[in-house]
Amino acid sequence: MISMTGEIENLIDELPQASNRRVEEIAAILEGVLSDIECKSPTEDAAESAYECQDIPKAQEIIGLIRAWNERDRERDDRESEIKMIDKLSKELKTVFNQI
Repeated sequence: MISMTGEIENLIDELPQASNRRVEEIAAILEGVLSDIECKSPTEDAAESAYECQDIPKAQEIIGLIRAWNERDRERDDRESEIKMIDKLSKELKTVFNQI
């Protein structure tokens, strides 16, 4: 089990204000953290780790949504809506990382 370090939390918190390039860098870092987590077939003693591994695809999905958000033109008329979207995605990602 990994606990969400302050560094990961800070990266996620940075997403709403980050430049397009920085969002991509953060997404790559977070994907690297996820890929470093070893998920093995569950054994009786490893039920908890099997549960944690179920959250990895959810985190990857949210990172994909953040990348899609990043690729769109964020300077549209509805900037407030775009900010709400990235704030929501960031909170979801933080929750999932806490569960891993």
